[in-house]
Amino acid sequence: MHKLLVANRGEIAIRILRSANELGWNTVAIYTDDDGSHATYAKEAVKLESVDGFLNAETIAKIATSKKCTHLHPGYGFLSESPALPLALAKAGSVVFIGPCLETLQIASDKMLSRNLATSLGVKVAPGLLVNCVADIRAFAQGVGYPVIIKALDGGGGRGIRVVDSEASADEAHKRTLGESPSKQVFVEQALTGPGWKHIEVQIIGDGISVNHLWERECSVQRRFQKIVEMAPSLLSRQTVRPLIEASLKLAGHLKYKGLGTFEYLFNTASHDWVFLEINPRVQVEHTVTEEICDVDLVRTQLLLFTPGTTLSTLNLASVPLPSSTYAIQLRLTAEDPARTLQLSPGSIAASDVSWPAGRGVRVDTWLTTGPYTHDSPVAAWAIGTDFDSLLAKIIVRGRSFIEATDKARSALRETSIGNGMIKTNIPVLAGVSDHPDWASNNIDTLWLERNLAEVLRLGEISVPKRGAHMPNATNTGGAIPASAGVFLQPGTLFNLQLSPTGALPSSSSPPPSSKHSLTLASIEENAFPSVLSGVIRTSFASSPLRFSLSQSTSAAVSSSSFELADLNDGAHVSAPMTGKIVELHPALLTAGDRITVRKGEALLALSVMKMENAVLAPFDAVVERLGKGIKVGVVLGEGMLVCVLNRTTLPSRL
Repeated sequence: MHKLLVANRGEIAIRILRSANELGWNTVAIYTDDDGSHATYAKEAVKLESVDGFLNAETIAKIATSKKCTHLHPGYGFLSESPALPLALAKAGSVVFIGPCLETLQIASDKMLSRNLATSLGVKVAPGLLVNCVADIRAFAQGVGYPVIIKALDGGGGRGIRVVDSEASADEAHKRTLGESPSKQVFVEQALTGPGWKHIEVQIIGDGISVNHLWERECSVQRRFQKIVEMAPSLLSRQTVRPLIEASLKLAGHLKYKGLGTFEYLFNTASHDWVFLEINPRVQVEHTVTEEICDVDLVRTQLLLFTPGTTLSTLNLASVPLPSSTYAIQLRLTAEDPARTLQLSPGSIAASDVSWPAGRGVRVDTWLTTGPYTHDSPVAAWAIGTDFDSLLAKIIVRGRSFIEATDKARSALRETSIGNGMIKTNIPVLAGVSDHPDWASNNIDTLWLERNLAEVLRLGEISVPKRGAHMPNATNTGGAIPASAGVFLQPGTLFNLQLSPTGALPSSSSPPPSSKHSLTLASIEENAFPSVLSGVIRTSFASSPLRFSLSQSTSAAVSSSSFELADLNDGAHVSAPMTGKIVELHPALLTAGDRITVRKGEALLALSVMKMENAVLAPFDAVVERLGKGIKVGVVLGEGMLVCVLNRTTLPSRL
């Protein structure tokens, strides 16, 4: 009997566990506190001590052998592309790693080695160079011109990539890319971006001797190099796509590829120039659209390829014709707030707050679900935090034409509802993409969404109805307007407000008096309390009516007593723009009070959110007066918390 350990989490872990369960295999999952929904689909589950366990090859190998597993599936992300995992498995016992052989992983996990392989086989790549310092980047850019792209050798999923538009931005981009690279190795490449450049990838499958392809996908709708919408097949002509498929088969054949792999390219629709980018030696997030057009269960097939006597021929995959009338689109639904530049929107989601689309040609892959095996900890709610990426679900639609698939995508998004208003999602972005005329005309490139995000959001807000849109007009002040949480607020309602100090005061101080005020809701414009409440109030502490807007922060729950709130009206206060873990502090913050200077634009600290680093920059030349309460490397800092207090100063110009 085969027994499989799935060394992953989320929707991809559920996807793999389902296929293994269908085959009659025994299954084992690994999970952490507040993130165990995928484990309810496994017959056995092992709790990790921390999130870092997903990245510890020895820990995972030990679990696989202790549970007497015969196979291990790494999913995507984490250790799926790391040679360290199959090496640890080989050292610990005889667990079969479901992925390419060690030699192939060593090449595919290193983008420079992959580029070198492509060059040796006559496959075109963009000009690039392995770099050791910022000076190397600037020297390379002088030769090819700006912009250039810095990439981590072992980056992926949009992490470990920064565009450098000028010499001035090279240093910070290099530092952030290094911070997102496990190996701390980066290279620089000529940037092939902008109008005309599409992201095309070819799905490869092999049995270690023979290789074949399952056609291509287009993944050009991206933001910060993270794919958002994918489709298969692309709308490019078969003649145009053929060289990319041939190059993929040449590379895969040379590697004697085994399992699933994706070979990625940039293609220019104007010049028909193209270059090879990288190999992803694993199942891809967007494998679903290939499954839909080819009618092949890729994960089931992947599992079977690592059992004795199974080949592409025995699986009837030696040749896979392209269906002439099937198109599939995948929409990545994420917990990101469009109103806040798509920042992570953390919080908690209850099952009662989720509604998924359904119908012919509609599929949802999500981890916001509960399987048949509850173990000792049944899932009551799902937590969205900073440790993992923001993906909530993949909505996949299939139609007999590209237009039909797009229509189904629009309809599916209108049927989707997540959370009670506290968790924000990118549904308006997804809807706006499908409604944009450039989508229908295939006029999409890898930077298209960056250029058109405002228009995409406008279209999306029109397309997707807001929850409670059937309620009376929000500007109607003649009656009560119910909030999303069932709270009724009547215009004209009078509130009594009393303010008093809290906590112990020094013995020498006399407590300030309490103050009492009255407050009346003169009118209500929008009532989605506790998410949003706005209107006009009359108060005893202001002679004129005041317009107000109260909106709940999407910050993850952090201990308010551990930090202090920044005064957002004080320009000297630097606050955290999002919730994240502090991974780096400017030396001036480490010695706050010594009046060490910082320059405008220097990174005061770096916050890690979903494994991506975000710098908080100094707004002006200053000295650091003091550090905010609780600020240190390793803590999770909430949105709006005080980082430091600055004192503006005039510094001598740099030589």
